[in-house]
Amino acid sequence: MAELVAVYAVPHTPSFVADAQLNGSSSEAVRYFAEIRNHLELARPDLLVTINNDHFNTFFFDNLPTFAIGTAEMTAGPNDQTPGMPWYKVKVETNAAKHLLSTLLGAGFDFSSTVDFEIDHGMLVPLHFLTPDMNLPVVPIFINCVVPPLPLASRCFALGRTLVQAIESWESDVRVAVISSGSLSLEIGGPRVAVDKTFGVPDPHWAAWILQQIKSGCHEDLISRATQERMLQAGNVAGELLNWIVALGMVGRHPPTILIDQPQLGNAFAAWTIQGGAR
Repeated sequence: MAELVAVYAVPHTPSFVADAQLNGSSSEAVRYFAEIRNHLELARPDLLVTINNDHFNTFFFDNLPTFAIGTAEMTAGPNDQTPGMPWYKVKVETNAAKHLLSTLLGAGFDFSSTVDFEIDHGMLVPLHFLTPDMNLPVVPIFINCVVPPLPLASRCFALGRTLVQAIESWESDVRVAVISSGSLSLEIGGPRVAVDKTFGVPDPHWAAWILQQIKSGCHEDLISRATQERMLQAGNVAGELLNWIVALGMVGRHPPTILIDQPQLGNAFAAWTIQGGAR
């Protein structure tokens, strides 16, 4: 059976790639992702399950699923011209994707699937920093975190718990790591951007409170308070917290092994080591 060995929650800020190229080791993105990458390399996964939201590049208003999974044999990107990002081809583990799709549908989660898709910075920024050789196959899962109505936080938490069972019921001797990504407070191109910038962090106190809940390992208050209205008060893409909540459903009450705050960007980086019986 497959074994879940690590869970991560990181940002996917598109400017990180160009910033890393410009500033090298002095870039926060380089330093923080390096710490997460070290953890990932010690976990020795054979397969990555990614959990992120699309940004109107793979899906649009004419076809916008709440939950979706990619089941093609290969994908590529970025399909959004992420500054400085090279073009990547990424192998999809189709058998694992189809198993997760079937298992999650059987558990009552209404997933869509796609075999004709490319990927944007939401998936590729973490992979660019964590597995730049793209030598690990992936299973891409997409959550609608941007366009109301958003899924309930409680539903995303339950999805995380069920996803663990789905991974561990796959009859393949592989080690699996999960990489979720998103910001905690972020406004892009809206009325709450900072002066002379294209983004803003409207509610840093909300982001800081979220991290305190994650440190405590008690997620009930976070799930009850993370309503659509409350998340969107923290920015027009702050619903990306739902990607984090899927990860929290996977790790249970255990605090992260690594937790790095990046408050000026409304971001954070987290890593959990998963051991038998840890959840």
